[in-house]
Amino acid sequence: MRSIKWLASAAMVLVVAAGLLPAQSLTQVQRAYADNPNHTLVGAIRWDAWVGTTNTDGVGAPQVGLQVEQTLGPNKYHFRLPFFGVETGTNSVNARQLTQSLMDQDIAFAKYAGIDYWAFCYYPDGSGMDTARNLYDASTHKNDVKYTYILGTGDLPSTKFDWLVSKFAETNYQKVLGGRPLLYIFGGTGGYSAADMTSIRNKAAAAGLASPYIVVMSDNSSGASSAASSIGADAISAYITWAGGGGAYSGLMTQDQSNWNNHKATGRKVIPWVTTGIDTRPRYDHPVSWTTVGPNDWVQTAAPSEIAANLTNALSWVGSNASTAEANAVIMYAWNEYDEGGWIAPTLYDGTARLDAIKNVLRPSANPSNLALDRDAYSSSSNWDAAQTAAKAFDSNAATNWQAASGSAYNGQWVQVDFGANTSFNQVKLSEYGGRTTGYRIEYWNGASWATAYTGTTIGGAASPTTVTFPTVKGTKARIYYTGGSFTPILYEFEINRQYVNLAAGKTYASSSNWDAAQTADKAFDGNLATDWQAALGSAYSGQWAEVNFGASTTFNRVALAEYGSRTTGYRIEYWNGSSWATAYAGTTIGGPGAPTAATFPAVTGTKARIYYTGGTDTPILYEFEVTN
Repeated sequence: MRSIKWLASAAMVLVVAAGLLPAQSLTQVQRAYADNPNHTLVGAIRWDAWVGTTNTDGVGAPQVGLQVEQTLGPNKYHFRLPFFGVETGTNSVNARQLTQSLMDQDIAFAKYAGIDYWAFCYYPDGSGMDTARNLYDASTHKNDVKYTYILGTGDLPSTKFDWLVSKFAETNYQKVLGGRPLLYIFGGTGGYSAADMTSIRNKAAAAGLASPYIVVMSDNSSGASSAASSIGADAISAYITWAGGGGAYSGLMTQDQSNWNNHKATGRKVIPWVTTGIDTRPRYDHPVSWTTVGPNDWVQTAAPSEIAANLTNALSWVGSNASTAEANAVIMYAWNEYDEGGWIAPTLYDGTARLDAIKNVLRPSANPSNLALDRDAYSSSSNWDAAQTAAKAFDSNAATNWQAASGSAYNGQWVQVDFGANTSFNQVKLSEYGGRTTGYRIEYWNGASWATAYTGTTIGGAASPTTVTFPTVKGTKARIYYTGGSFTPILYEFEINRQYVNLAAGKTYASSSNWDAAQTADKAFDGNLATDWQAALGSAYSGQWAEVNFGASTTFNRVALAEYGSRTTGYRIEYWNGSSWATAYAGTTIGGPGAPTAATFPAVTGTKARIYYTGGTDTPILYEFEVTN
């Protein structure tokens, strides 16, 4: 991304994450974040290389779509495939967003999360890399998410400036400061001159438009300021904060904030940026033709909660620096840079997890854990009338309802939600009118057919809903399918949740040492934040550990940790593979009881799991160590 002008980054690597969880329970991870009280505009960068076999010679690199598919081919990278990706083999994939329906779904996802605009990396007409923006332009839903361009990623000659100004005039082109078209320039000047920017401004004025708000993108503050002076830009920002060394995402968050302040110190106006990750190891393993990356150009994969926290930081920074951040806007890296390490768009494996967390910042609801809430696509077998439609069963409002059509048979009626991407869930809550139901199934769409997650009989009323839990399933849709009852179904609410079960509870435990007989290993696994394990007085931090023995092979991909005093500077989550300890995740800091750390990683299987400390001060004090899948 850094070394050539036409390309502007992409994706992520290990599904690892540290995040904020409610103090009272480490397993109930969904929570609402701060609202966006200043109504700051939030945008996301689009780098649309997901074009398969489309000819991309027009951007100076052949078959970009096939190259990025090759980078994500190894099985260890499949977790970051976009929601439209397909695993064609153990170590091969395709990831192609070439249809109108996929773009329309993308727009629906962005709208769901509260994203205001996309910043399209501009590439010339007919270059292949213009596919996504053309699909966006053709969409009947394009007014749901506005857009702008990033120039300098591909060549926009002066002969196209009139075309650019015509785009400024569109109602769905993003404006700031009361009507000024927003325009980003990649890589400093992006190859443009002051005369070019003056020409664009003059053409906008001649068209009766406000002067564009031009923003230089560079994470080098002095370089950004110099470029802004050179071409007469209005503000400075960055495409990404480049980091590496395999450190925690929390360090990247800190660097983002430091860079915002460094940009402010130049005296320029600033649009802060939110880096959602950087991990170019797919490109190191399978080099691409347009750039070169090193083996250490990566940080650990962010948890959705961490990305939400970084966005919250940016919104707070805008509110605290209103004069500097006059545009009242933020830009996120990125919507879909899957193979470079930054994305918020849904993935094949994790669905809308990142967008769910962002939604809790931008569009917080009273029930943020409800996976069915605020989706765009609800449907049903029939409706009683126009006021009792499927959407009413998913609105978290017990005063509204869906009802099947008059005279319809109970058996065979259904109401469903379309998540748009694979979504894991293991619990539903149902409430109905009149105790009418005598049989139903909770079903999920597995990509080929409807499969049954749970079979039930009766459903409670609004005052006493029925909550059922079952083994975790994954599907793009979920529905209730009625198999029996009287009259017609009337469903107040159909709530869908993901609950985490602590696999470490009720097992046997061990530790490297104990402070005393009251602070033993079992206290780190008892689900009680008022108790703790502490290593022995005088023991070296490095080499201490606390362990759970599952007693049988157990698969897990997530831990939650809380400690006293922010003492830890390094640790590993390890699992016993039958012959040795293997590393599932390596981290740095651990949060306290009010903001525990969650770490998510590719699933591992072992008979034991432990935290092994590699650095810290005094001795480790661990309140809780939860293991989930």
